[in-house]
Amino acid sequence: MKRLFSLLVACAMCLGAVAQQRPTVAVVLSGGGAKGVAHISALRAVEEAGIPIDIVCGTSMGSLIGALYCVGYSTDYLDSLVRNQDWATLLSDRTDPADLTLYQRREQNTYALIRGISSDRPQQGGLIRGRNLNALFRQLCSNYLDSISFDSLPIRFACVATDIVTNTEVDFRSGYLIRAMRASMAIPGVFTPVRMGDKVLIDGGLRNNYPADLARRMGADIIIGVSVQGESLSADEISDATSVLSQIIDVNCRNKLVENVAMSDVMMHVDVSGYSAASFTPSAIDSLLARGSAEAARHRDELLALAARIAASGSTTLKRHAKTAMPDSSLAVATRRHRAVPSQRPADSPIASVGFRFDTEEMGAIQLNAKVPLPTALPMGIAGTLRLGRLLEGKLEYTLFPRGFTSPSISYTLGRHEVEIYTLGTRAYNVKYRQHNIELAPLNFKVKNFTLRIGLQWDYYDYYGPLLSAGTSAVELHDESFLSYNLQADLNTENHWYFPTSGTRLHAAYAYRTDNMVTYNGAVGINDLSANWRVNIPMGRHLSLQPMVYGRIVMTDDVPPAYLNAVGSEWFGHIVAQQMPFAGIGHTEYVERHFIAAQLQAQYRIKKNHYVLLRLATALHSDRLQDLLAVPDLFGTQIGYSYNTIFGPIDLRLGYSTRTKYPYIYINIGHHF
Repeated sequence: MKRLFSLLVACAMCLGAVAQQRPTVAVVLSGGGAKGVAHISALRAVEEAGIPIDIVCGTSMGSLIGALYCVGYSTDYLDSLVRNQDWATLLSDRTDPADLTLYQRREQNTYALIRGISSDRPQQGGLIRGRNLNALFRQLCSNYLDSISFDSLPIRFACVATDIVTNTEVDFRSGYLIRAMRASMAIPGVFTPVRMGDKVLIDGGLRNNYPADLARRMGADIIIGVSVQGESLSADEISDATSVLSQIIDVNCRNKLVENVAMSDVMMHVDVSGYSAASFTPSAIDSLLARGSAEAARHRDELLALAARIAASGSTTLKRHAKTAMPDSSLAVATRRHRAVPSQRPADSPIASVGFRFDTEEMGAIQLNAKVPLPTALPMGIAGTLRLGRLLEGKLEYTLFPRGFTSPSISYTLGRHEVEIYTLGTRAYNVKYRQHNIELAPLNFKVKNFTLRIGLQWDYYDYYGPLLSAGTSAVELHDESFLSYNLQADLNTENHWYFPTSGTRLHAAYAYRTDNMVTYNGAVGINDLSANWRVNIPMGRHLSLQPMVYGRIVMTDDVPPAYLNAVGSEWFGHIVAQQMPFAGIGHTEYVERHFIAAQLQAQYRIKKNHYVLLRLATALHSDRLQDLLAVPDLFGTQIGYSYNTIFGPIDLRLGYSTRTKYPYIYINIGHHF
C-alpha cells in the first residue's frame, strides 16, 4: 500500500511539472540579402522583452543571422560584425590583401576575375564561389565544424534551401552547419550552388522564404516572425536584366508566404523600401538596423504581453542560452585569423584570370592569364598571358617551385607596339615595332612584401614601319638586339594598392645592356638605373600625404630609341616599359637621359570608396649628369577624383604642366596594367 501511495504521489508531481512547462518559442527570420541585417535588431527586442528563444528558423540571410545567434553570438556582437565587415571582399572570391605576398597582391589588383578551373565536376552556375563566405563561417562556427544535429546547438536551429533539380524545399536540421548556411543563401546567378549528392542547392527563398511551417514541425507553440521582404516591382520598374532577375526571385519568394505569416503570433514587417539585397554600404546597414529597431518598437506591447503570457504558464525561470566566448569584436580580425600567408607552390588546379580597362590614353585593353600546374615530382607550372589593345602582347612563362623562397623561371614574350610620341604637348611621331623578349631569372625571390629578381634578358626590336612625324618627314629605324644583365627589387608595405594611407613602396632596378654580352657598339655597355620611392603620412582619419621621389638615369652618349626616357600618363610603364608618370603630362613624351622628379600628393577620402587627390610635381632633367644641379624648370599639377570598386578604380584627372602648356583630361575605368 505504501509503495502504491508513493507511486501515485510521483505521478502527480510529474503531471504538475508538465502542467507548469512553458510553451516552446520560435523566431522565424526571412531571407532578403542585405536587408536581413534588420533581424539583429528584432532579436535584440525579443531578448529585451524577456522572451526565451528555443528555436530559430531562417532562410538565406535569415539563416546566417539565425545560425550565428544559435551557436552563441550575442546581438551586440552581430551588430558589430555587420557594421565592421568589408562586404566587398566578403561577397567575392578575392583574398584579403593582408594575407598575400607582394606578387599575389599585384595579380589581385590586375585582374577583375580570378577563377580556379577544376578537373572534377565544375562548380559553376554563379559569379561567386563563396570562398570568403565559407572561410568566415568556419572562423565563426569553429566549435561546430563536424556533422551534427542542429538540435544540439545552444538554441535549436533549422534553415531552408532549394533543390533546383527537383524544384523542392530542402530543410536542414542536421549535417554540416556551414554548408547548410551557405546553401540557404546561394542567390541564383550570384553564388554557385552547393552540391550534395544528386541535389543542387540554391537560396531557400525560392521555395520557402519565411519558414514558419518548419518551426511548427519542430514543435513551436509560439512563433515570432520577422520579414524583410519588400514589395514586388511594378511594370515600369522592370527595365533591365537585374530588375527582371530580382522580380523572378521575389515572385518565387512569395511561395507559402501568406499561410506561414498566418501561423505567427507576432509578425514584424520591416520597412525596407529604398534598399535591395545588395545594399551592403555602411549607411544602408546603419539605416536597416535602425528600421529593424523601429519595427520592433511598434510591436513592443505585443512582445511584453507575450512575455507575460509565457510567465503565467507556470514556468519559474526563463531559459537563457549560454553565450560562446567571443573573438575580437572587429570582424576584420576574425576573418583574417584562419588564413595563413600562401606559399610559393603552384595551385593544385589551373587558374584563369581576366582583367579589363578603358582609358582615354590607350582606349580599351583586356588581359587574360592562365596558370597550369604540371604533375611532376618537383613542383612547377606554366603560365600564359595575352594582352589585347593598342599594345598586343603574348607571354609564356615556365617556373620551378623548389623548397625555399626562390622560384627560377624562363619566359618568352612577343609584343606588337604602336606608340604615339608627343613633344611639348603636340603629337610628333608614331612608332611601330615588334619586340621579342626572352628572360632567364635563376634568382627570383618572393616573400611577403618583398621581391628580388636577378637574371639575363635578350630583346630584339623589329621596327616594321618608319618613324612618321606629324609633318612630312620620316626616319627609318634599324632593327636592334640587346643582351642585358638585370636586377630588380620591390618592397611594398602599403595598406592599399591604389589608395594607401600608411606604409611605403620602393622599386629599384638596374640593367647593364650590351649587344654581345660585354659591350655595346664596341664601347662600354649601357648602364640603366631607375627607382621610385613613396611613403604615406596619415594626417587624420581622411587625409594622407604621399611624397614620392623617382627617376631614371641612362649612362651612354647615344641612347637607343628603345630605351629613351619617357614621361606622361598616370602610372609607371603605362604605354612603354620605361615610362614614368608626371602630373600635368597626359601623353607619352621623350625627355633627356638623366631625369629625377619629386611629387607630393594629398589624398582625401570623402566616403568609404570616394577620393579626391591633388598632385604637385617638379623635375630635373639633362643629357649631362652634372647639369642636374640646375634650377628645376619642369613643374606640373593635377587634381582628380577616384571611386574604388571591386573591378578597379574609376578615375577622372585634370592636369597642367609647364612642359606641355595644355590642360588635359584623363579618364580611367578598371585596374591599372
